[in-house]
Amino acid sequence: MSCESLRPRSKYDAPSHGDGGQNLPTDLNYKVYLRHPGYSDTGNILLALPALDHPQGGIHHETARIACAILANNRWEGFLTESRTGQPTQVDPDGILRGKNYYFRVSQDTADGKYAVVPSFGHWRFPHDNLPQSWTLCEPPKLPLDRPLPRQSSLAEATLARDISCRVTNHIEGTEHAHLVPRSEERWFSENGMFRYTNQQRPGSEPVDDAQNAILLRSDVHTIFDQKRFAVVPKSSTLVVHITAPGSSLELTRLYHNVSLQPLVGVAIHYILARFAWTIFAQSINFIQQGLKRSLCIYIGDGETSVKDFSGEQCRQLFSSGPKSRSQSPRKRQRDTLVAAPEDGEGNEEHIRGRTRRRGLYSSSQESSFVEKLWTTSQDTMPDTDTENEDDALKVRTDGERQSKRQCLARRCDETDVNSTSIIHV
Repeated sequence: MSCESLRPRSKYDAPSHGDGGQNLPTDLNYKVYLRHPGYSDTGNILLALPALDHPQGGIHHETARIACAILANNRWEGFLTESRTGQPTQVDPDGILRGKNYYFRVSQDTADGKYAVVPSFGHWRFPHDNLPQSWTLCEPPKLPLDRPLPRQSSLAEATLARDISCRVTNHIEGTEHAHLVPRSEERWFSENGMFRYTNQQRPGSEPVDDAQNAILLRSDVHTIFDQKRFAVVPKSSTLVVHITAPGSSLELTRLYHNVSLQPLVGVAIHYILARFAWTIFAQSINFIQQGLKRSLCIYIGDGETSVKDFSGEQCRQLFSSGPKSRSQSPRKRQRDTLVAAPEDGEGNEEHIRGRTRRRGLYSSSQESSFVEKLWTTSQDTMPDTDTENEDDALKVRTDGERQSKRQCLARRCDETDVNSTSIIHV
């Protein structure tokens, strides 16, 4: 007796959006250059952003303007113009800039137009009580009182209970919580007093791990998010995905650019703006590292900033050694304080983010020096992962080799080698 064979379902077509992407450009090489009026044209490009907001190439005016204003130390009154001394550029009814070159000017330019620029996210100060109007108009509603998040749950559980599905794709399966201000920026988060926007639903948790600072994303979208390839911005009073690094294919643009987010609730607009800034500073690195003299606004500590002129070499040194983002390249995880010796200098344990471990072969000063050297020289090898069990996220060997969680699980460390190898759990 023969059985009828199962008829397989057809394979998926190429990923696509329901609208077919008919209003999107196909030329990914078209960029809009946003320039600083105080420097010559050979070295004045603040940002070079893909022109994805019009079929023939263009960029949303307010998105470009706010990006430049962030770099200019929150100069929201600044405007874009087609010449160094021109008047604000007129935009079409859709708010799109169609040209290729624009200057960002501020209303109180110095005589030569050389306003100071913030060199990195770590030096940027958050503009409390002074957010751009276009952002405050899109602030998500508070979580209803009849929908409280479980107080004792993890961030992953709280975010899942609130959002249910990916806030970009609406997928239910394969989702995970994604920080807006990354955990790698805990020092910046603390120094800028960002705790004030948390809801403190989970007593004893780190402020950066508050649900107001997280959204639910499908895991692959989360990866792209952490690679600084897109941000969330307001356009036409709606929060949408804005692609900042489309890559070599049209897939990201066609799938996600200008796609409205699923409804957000219980998420602070302040963290969404901070995430936009975190993404934009990754696009401005060439302006700082070009090797030319710059006027920079740097953070000097205790809430104070200072405007100084730096030579090209000083700019490079400042970017590599001063207060900065702890995650300069995509998917990087670094800790603000890896090893902190006891203040009284006694005891044989060291405290790492609230946990303790026994000393290895290194003294406190030797180990601190060793770890700092690793962070300085190996930033492009550290994954920026959000994991509930961070002890398993990464292991570091004394010879400088880094093992990811997956590598550690696949190749367990030889127990007989424990006396010759110091392993630091991050």
